[in-house]
Amino acid sequence: MLEPRRISADEGVTSAILDHIRLPAFLVENRAGLLYTNAAGLAALKDADCFKQVDNVLCAIQQTDNVRLRAAIAETCASAQRQTFMLNDARDPPPTIVTVTPFHDDDPGAKNHAIVFLQRCQPADEAFTGALRQLFRLSAAETTIAAALVSGIDVEHIAEMRNAKITTVRTQIAAMLLKTRTRRQGELIALFSRVCTLP
Repeated sequence: MLEPRRISADEGVTSAILDHIRLPAFLVENRAGLLYTNAAGLAALKDADCFKQVDNVLCAIQQTDNVRLRAAIAETCASAQRQTFMLNDARDPPPTIVTVTPFHDDDPGAKNHAIVFLQRCQPADEAFTGALRQLFRLSAAETTIAAALVSGIDVEHIAEMRNAKITTVRTQIAAMLLKTRTRRQGELIALFSRVCTLP
């Protein structure tokens, strides 16, 4: 059975903070070696829905997702820039947003690490669209597209569902990027998925 591990005696504050986060969180080194896992992360590893632990290394279940995970962790550790991507497994309809954020010590000689957060997306109809309209002043069409994006539906299928051209949907996504001050569609989906999980 997996047991939570403390990072070290002087980093107890970090582990205490991660333990209070309801999302699965994994502190990893640049090659995805697990340094710490919070309680939600241990549960996610036990369920093995999208991630597993192999030889104390965080791995995605699907090989293509594992390549994306490793690349995001390496890039985050090297550049100290947050990386976000979505796992949309056909076996498990609600997509999972993976956010890899930098985590480094103030010591200039210390190696950079990253924290990997997992978040299930299940947009709640009226509450979700109402929150998007209020927070970002999205139109009705934009909130419908946002809900579809968070649900893991690609742009082509969204256009088909709405009887619209793909360029129209892309234009509406571009408008949402401006309104939310995000730069990429992955960031936009991650932002909307966080709104989706608000109580």
